[in-house]
Amino acid sequence: MRRFLFTVPLILLAVGAATGSTAASAAAPTTIVITVKSVTTASIPTDKPPKGASKGDRVLLRDRLVNVAKQFGKPAGAVVGRDEGVLVLTSATSGTFEGVTTLPGGTIRLHGVIRNGIETYSIAGGTGKYAHARGTIVVGPGKSPLNTYHLKLGTLTSVSPVF
Repeated sequence: MRRFLFTVPLILLAVGAATGSTAASAAAPTTIVITVKSVTTASIPTDKPPKGASKGDRVLLRDRLVNVAKQFGKPAGAVVGRDEGVLVLTSATSGTFEGVTTLPGGTIRLHGVIRNGIETYSIAGGTGKYAHARGTIVVGPGKSPLNTYHLKLGTLTSVSPVF
């Protein structure tokens, strides 16, 4: 049964190609910038020996995301989303981060490296309107930093054979 389910889509794609139809419909990429203030709601460390910040320590981070200007149909100051992720220290001053941001319209997957307090993450897709998003997130300094998302959307919208 699995072989059958795998073979049918390939046959449909081949038929579409043979008839001159397009298997994937590409949309013109759209670039957007989203800036929100990040307010920490949880920071849960797991300290491994030696005591204090060191390689292998983990921190679960959760933040509430607040508009700094009107966007998503909501005024400045409105809560528009959240983010959550895990920071794993690779030294006392650097680490890797894997997380998810939830905003109106879907989620955004992000990952990256933190070095000496500088946080820039890569965006690797998500769900909803962010399913094929690519770009970066820059996190500003301070206790309630600005998160600036530079997103390219619409690189691939669907796969649908045409008969």
